[in-house]
Amino acid sequence: MNPIKAAAWNFWYTLSDSETKTIYQLALSKTWELLKQVVRLVVLLTLLLGTVAVWLWSVSFQGGRSLRAWLETKNPTLPEILSAGQALISGVLRTILKWIQTQLKNQYGLEIKLPPIPELQPPDSITTTISDSSATSHPSTSPAATGKSG
Repeated sequence: MNPIKAAAWNFWYTLSDSETKTIYQLALSKTWELLKQVVRLVVLLTLLLGTVAVWLWSVSFQGGRSLRAWLETKNPTLPEILSAGQALISGVLRTILKWIQTQLKNQYGLEIKLPPIPELQPPDSITTTISDSSATSHPSTSPAATGKSG
């Protein structure tokens, strides 16, 4: 028998076999199912990222607006601004720590008791440095007092 004819006959026999048809149908259905799941996952991840971006933008915008209003209405000093920032960061960290502890307890049954976080007090050096720098400059250091021109 001709080798080309034999190869064609073997190919046709394998292709027309019912087992080949079943295998390819299963492969195509599984590929279609995987493709649908990948598309669904990509769409959900895109929506999640979009939602997170909009949420962060909204929080940032509202935070900036309230910070500007607070700065314009109260005219706080630098120590007041630093203390408000420290209180904000401390509050956020405390909330995150409580959430993590709750999740560990609810999900895994672990209970972690951490010592309480002490309240931070601003050092006296910050307030004295700020008040010293806001005072008028000494006449001995001014260019007119030293006789040097700038």
